Amino acid sequence: LRGSGLTVGFTTTDGTYIQNNQIVAGDNTGPVSAQLVLKDPSVQVAVLETARGGIIRSGLGYDHCDVAVVTNIAADHLGLKDINTLEDLARVKAVVPRSVSRKGFAVLNAEDENVYRMRKMVDGSVVYFSMDENNENVRRHARRGGISCVYENGFITLLKGRWKVRVEKAINVPLTYGGRAEFMIQNVLAATLACFVHGVSLEDIRVGLTTFTPSAAQTPGRMNFVEIKDFTVLMDFAHNPAGLTGLQNFINKLPYEKRTGVLSGVGDRRDEDLREMGRLCAETFDKLIIRRGDYLRGRTQEEVYTLLQNGIAESDKKLDFEIVHESKDAIFRALDTAEKGELVVILADTVNKDLNYVSQYREQIA
Repeated sequence: LRGSGLTVGFTTTDGTYIQNNQIVAGDNTGPVSAQLVLKDPSVQVAVLETARGGIIRSGLGYDHCDVAVVTNIAADHLGLKDINTLEDLARVKAVVPRSVSRKGFAVLNAEDENVYRMRKMVDGSVVYFSMDENNENVRRHARRGGISCVYENGFITLLKGRWKVRVEKAINVPLTYGGRAEFMIQNVLAATLACFVHGVSLEDIRVGLTTFTPSAAQTPGRMNFVEIKDFTVLMDFAHNPAGLTGLQNFINKLPYEKRTGVLSGVGDRRDEDLREMGRLCAETFDKLIIRRGDYLRGRTQEEVYTLLQNGIAESDKKLDFEIVHESKDAIFRALDTAEKGELVVILADTVNKDLNYVSQYREQIA
């Protein structure tokens, strides 16, 4: 969108931005942050990350939107505010596509049934994205002349009826890390489709896809790689089982023989979610450092530690783990003990703090 000459304001879990300038730091995915962007006279397009919690507390912060995107419904924040099932969570998140104007578009994941069902609630047009070009929901939509975006023979491809345009090879899109990060390809499909129906030219979309690089500056806490001495650090905001599963699939494609994880548990997750995080960590890493979380939200830290350890014990793989309470100490411990060619994965708790700790370590050893 910026590449097409527009002034973009956007809200994320790490801050509120106008163009590249962060005007407010923090988890700004609620209606107050949305209104801050919408009231700025310089903003021509607003891109608003919209969290479940904000919707439940105060709604959206606007009446209608031109384009709504729902990527998936994953088991996160269940057991809170009477949201106990995926269907409950889907009803909350459906508020976003229901706000689409009659001339607008809802961009929905054709592979997620809870998302696909939202099509019935939309007043505007519905378009779909899918990692499977033969997805039956997409094929049915195409027969009716509808628009979709699919991953087809390695390409990000737009479909409309029998019309097909290959926008770009996924391996040429830096966000996909050579096509290995499937969950990022899925995000690229959704973003491509959202821009296309909003009227952005194919050339501007192509340029945006091939020039937007994942980094701590551009996408803090989202697949940030940092080279330190002779090992590599990967920081990501994977904070639930679905996110960690996607990250695990990506890490398994990388050439690192040893992998260390740094994890903290979020207190407002269900017992089974914390146990599953522990089990997945055991399956993913050779060594794990567990630290105190910043978001205990009513639990004691010992409860969180115990549930994570119970999950680790459920795995058939024996995992070497230790508890280092302070976040900075935990990160420094992982980096101090990293071996040549090792991958250290920091599952970010508070992204900016964790990035700062890594920067401090680099400066300390320089």
